[in-house]
Amino acid sequence: MSTTTIEAQLADARRRIGRLHAAAGASPRIRRHLDALQQEEASVRAAALLSPDEVEAKLGQLRTRLDVAEHSLAADVSGDWATFAAAVEAELESWDAYLERLQTSVATKAWKTRARAEAAIGEVRSRRIVVDERLAQAGDRVGQGWQEQRERVGAVRDALEQNADELSAKLK
Repeated sequence: MSTTTIEAQLADARRRIGRLHAAAGASPRIRRHLDALQQEEASVRAAALLSPDEVEAKLGQLRTRLDVAEHSLAADVSGDWATFAAAVEAELESWDAYLERLQTSVATKAWKTRARAEAAIGEVRSRRIVVDERLAQAGDRVGQGWQEQRERVGAVRDALEQNADELSAKLK
């Protein structure tokens, strides 16, 4: 991959990050995403000194983490249950893609390192499943007040994000 292509993809990522930053306001969730995105971007820059395959893998992780953050923001600013639920579902799909990329990146590691990383990825996937289950349960109870259900889903989304951030830090 050429340096120009890498720089163009990083420039696109920076534009997307800039839009998130502008929309974040005081949202702790989006601030966490922005912190994680800074780490992902630094990881791409470090990989640029290594192999083209490593750079491509890190760029993919950055793009999928950006997708997660953008869908998370869409959920946070939504004004009704249907929009919120659709955004959270899209966020969960992005988490799936991100975790799959992480899984692929650890596949070539030494077996003990790989086993620990795969176990940690499994924990994050379990948290992701909990969010999906809570979203489904909340959808059944929307008549009881969608803002309350949104908060319940938000709590497990927070736990998922925190767990994913810890995983990313371990794998760096």
